Amino acid sequence: MFNFFTSTPRMAWMQTLAGLAFTCGTAASQDLAMRVADSNPLGIGNFVPTSMDLAEAAGTEVGIKGAFLYGLGLQTSYDSNFFLTDEDEEDELTLFLQPWLSYTSDPEGGAAFAFTANYRPAYNVYLENSDLNELNHSADVSMTWTGGLTQISAYASYQQLSGTDRLSGGFSSGEVFSGGLRATRQIAPRTSLNGALSYSQSSYSSGGQEGTGIFTGSFGGLWAATERTSVGSSIRYTQTESDNTGTRDAWALLAELRYQAGERIWLSASLGPEFSRDSESDGNDVGVRADIQARYIINERWSWVNSLGTGTVASPSDTGYLVNNYNFRTELEHQFIRGRISGGLSLDYSEYQSVAEVLEVRENEENLSLFLAYSRQLWSERVAFDTSVRYRVNSGDRDWSQWVLSAGLNIPF
Repeated sequence: MFNFFTSTPRMAWMQTLAGLAFTCGTAASQDLAMRVADSNPLGIGNFVPTSMDLAEAAGTEVGIKGAFLYGLGLQTSYDSNFFLTDEDEEDELTLFLQPWLSYTSDPEGGAAFAFTANYRPAYNVYLENSDLNELNHSADVSMTWTGGLTQISAYASYQQLSGTDRLSGGFSSGEVFSGGLRATRQIAPRTSLNGALSYSQSSYSSGGQEGTGIFTGSFGGLWAATERTSVGSSIRYTQTESDNTGTRDAWALLAELRYQAGERIWLSASLGPEFSRDSESDGNDVGVRADIQARYIINERWSWVNSLGTGTVASPSDTGYLVNNYNFRTELEHQFIRGRISGGLSLDYSEYQSVAEVLEVRENEENLSLFLAYSRQLWSERVAFDTSVRYRVNSGDRDWSQWVLSAGLNIPF
């Protein structure tokens, strides 16, 4: 197995947990509107491992039972176009102060039952717009039970967020709640069934913006065609509700593919047509539903990650519009002895679909983001340092560009 960390097992796990706590915080709260479309925000049961999953695997050992950690994150960020305007741009310098608290019952893995909980209050301080200063709270819990042939997981997540949101066209404050239940069952040596139920709800404290409620249910099966490849299918039902758009009901018929080549290549693909009907116009529509994730570990130092996903939410600021969003992301990661650098791009195409009489015609939008990030451990590997630069350009109904530079420290105690 490729070992991405050189620190001791316990320290590697602490660094991973600390990094996760701060990464999920306010500093990453852009585009609040699309977060509600994620039916699995904690990544429970994902086939393709993340960088943090690999870090945890590299730092596991038997003997640590039940761990309670806490720490402090401090980050500063410069934004060249804080309100996402095409002219008269205003810059902003922001300070994020975030203590965090984490507990896991099974840090080394392997237990039949595992419980994890995180709490992250965050205070945002804006240099030029002090009236927007705000204390936000985020928390999540997850429970997983693994039997001989069955695995069942449940989770709940609550996030208060504030930051720029490209779909609402500027600064937004609000909250997102998500909860769900997931289960898999092995019914034959090469065949398994899976099912999931989830509900997500967003709401805004900003004036004139409406949130979205999304219920999702799915059921499917996988057959291991070879040692590396599993194929199957699933059916997915999604109900989207908002005061801006009414109710949208959608059924998707998906082909499923899982592929793993040793510990170097992972591919998870879900793709198929989606048939929808909205209550306002009583119209039918056919689209595409996709969720594709891949990771290729090129060698001990290099890794390449790709994803393609779709999601539908109600426009938070435009009555009568649904937003069908298509996102592609590619990232190249390089691991140093004591640090990590990564860079890539993310492309969003947002299609505005009118489902009622509208006062203003909205154009579709394209949003391209180029990013570069670096992180490493400092001072006997007790402090995590991270810095990043991101350039975004938006075209379509709104034309704007933005530079965001950030740097931060995260200290587990």
